[in-house]
Amino acid sequence: MNISRHIPVALALVLVAGSLHAAKGGIDLRDGKSQEAFAIDKETISGIEWQREQRQPGARIELWDVIQVRYSVTGMDEFNGMARKLAGGNGTKMVADANSFLSGAAPAGLNADEWERVQHACRYYLAAGLALQGQHDQAVAKYIEYLKKCEEKPAPGGIRARFRSVVGGKDIAEAGGLHRLYLDGLTGLGMSYLALKDTTKANDQAFKPLIELCASLAGSSGKSQYYDWSLRALRALADHSENAKDYKSAREAYDQMARTALQKEGGRPSRASNEAQLKVGFMQIREGDLSGARAKFFEAIRAWEGGHDITNAAPPRNNWINPDVAYLTAGSYLGQGMVDAARAKSIPEWSVALSNFSTALSVFRADDEIRSMALLGAANAASTLAELNGQKADVANNYARLAEKYQSELLQQLPKSKAASDEKLVEIEKRITKFKLAE
Repeated sequence: MNISRHIPVALALVLVAGSLHAAKGGIDLRDGKSQEAFAIDKETISGIEWQREQRQPGARIELWDVIQVRYSVTGMDEFNGMARKLAGGNGTKMVADANSFLSGAAPAGLNADEWERVQHACRYYLAAGLALQGQHDQAVAKYIEYLKKCEEKPAPGGIRARFRSVVGGKDIAEAGGLHRLYLDGLTGLGMSYLALKDTTKANDQAFKPLIELCASLAGSSGKSQYYDWSLRALRALADHSENAKDYKSAREAYDQMARTALQKEGGRPSRASNEAQLKVGFMQIREGDLSGARAKFFEAIRAWEGGHDITNAAPPRNNWINPDVAYLTAGSYLGQGMVDAARAKSIPEWSVALSNFSTALSVFRADDEIRSMALLGAANAASTLAELNGQKADVANNYARLAEKYQSELLQQLPKSKAASDEKLVEIEKRITKFKLAE
């Protein structure tokens, strides 16, 4: 037998075996721990599949528990630190490092699948780095490149979710096999469009597809955490629209946010759904739909007043309130005060508005946003009452000093809030100065 005839075949088998060998790696987790792995088999939006020892798979690690996937071969240090650079806002270094990996050869020790996943991640980090630098036109192009590359070959065996990609224009039957940063890529694309003030593209090309994909993933897997990506996108869209004074679009985004938050919790109200419900009402006020807004706040106020006898004639029923309900109720009294203030013309009407703002401030512990808005509303109502009582110097002085108290807390305790830079503060200060008597 001529052994030399079989050497090329044997060599080929060795090369094939070498190409299939996986590099060791690790998964950095959000709880601060790390899981070292014999090999990383898949990195998809369905989760991370890995081996604890050779041919001994570890339990799948969920997408929302992962910060970074690392590879333990020479030349991967810069890649392994990408997530830290992103968290630190170091866009310049991210762009340089991502481009270096995308233009270079695979480090020895990475097989073809691993190198493909590394390049997917680098395309995402390149786009994110450009966005951090404010180069949003370029970031859009790179996010699109990343998303299209991911769509070319999803990994099999993930969550059975179907998805129609607007960016790539294709139906994806195995959407659960898309690269693990795909949801972040859609989010980043939408955020860059918003930075370019293109709300239509942000919504149509990024956020709507993201919401559909997350709903499909959650429905197929039974894992509600996928809705978190939808909620973040909707919050960004709503904030952008509100800042642009497009209150109709903001209301629609908050309304969808409320529905999505309820979906996440199986129909049970949560802090997120309560917040979105309040924001819908606030936007209705700005649109001039005061009756519609009042309806958003009425139920929570009625439930609180029904569960607690404010005359103290009887103790409240057990479990009648919790932090989420307290937040909703405080926001509802704030909203009711805003409705009253928008309609008020007389002293009694402004007094009712002030009473609602005061209740939101004095009875409940709300977050900084609700408190700052209530302080602004109370300062405005009290200073207006000072003006309306201008014929009675002592009464006007009392209201002016009360307005000064609310204004002072707002500006000193919550100076970074939107309310602290509201244009109403100029008029409030003028009224305080005019009607406050010298001591």
